[in-house]
Amino acid sequence: MARIDRNQARDRHAHIRARALRKVTVVHDGSAFQLASDLRAYGFDVAEGPLLASAAVHGDLGSLAVIATRPGATRSERMQDWTRQLCWNGATLLAVGAAMGPVAEFFGTRRTPRSIETVSGRLANVDSVDQGLFTGLPQKFRVALPAGDGFPASELSSEFRATAQSHDGELIGASHVFRPVHLLHAGAMESGEVRPVVLKNLLRLMRENGGRAF
Repeated sequence: MARIDRNQARDRHAHIRARALRKVTVVHDGSAFQLASDLRAYGFDVAEGPLLASAAVHGDLGSLAVIATRPGATRSERMQDWTRQLCWNGATLLAVGAAMGPVAEFFGTRRTPRSIETVSGRLANVDSVDQGLFTGLPQKFRVALPAGDGFPASELSSEFRATAQSHDGELIGASHVFRPVHLLHAGAMESGEVRPVVLKNLLRLMRENGGRAF
């Protein structure tokens, strides 16, 4: 009888953990509908939008928070407040696109000036390491990078480790050395080849390592 009770308790705890892994808050300005759709396909309960009530932020360990924005949005007081909340609420955090800079700055990276790039984008050669969000991807691949999300990998503080960057030094992906915080260029999320691998790695890290890459 005791063995059955222990099994039931184990199953109940597994169910609670599984429920926590299905929570995600996606704060975005219209640029992450596909990402939200993908997360729903993975079984997450997604709360999304540009103006979410504080109660909607999931602070449970094992949950996921995403900030995905276009250039300019992250400098608003509202978005900076969201960044502070999501950086400290205990969830795994993924900062996509223009959100990379403010999140990196929150963890000690020097503030970088806004990009004045006027071209629509470019096709870039990328070097990656077989670690974190880029595990399983080729060491070298190409990806289309939209304009305006550029962040120099050389400016990252020592709290982050770059896991992918373009040949000319633009940051494509990085992870915090001991927190479950990840930075990702919008071009990686928009790539049909890269996005599925990144999301599977993110879920694996949440399941096996509390969301941490290292």
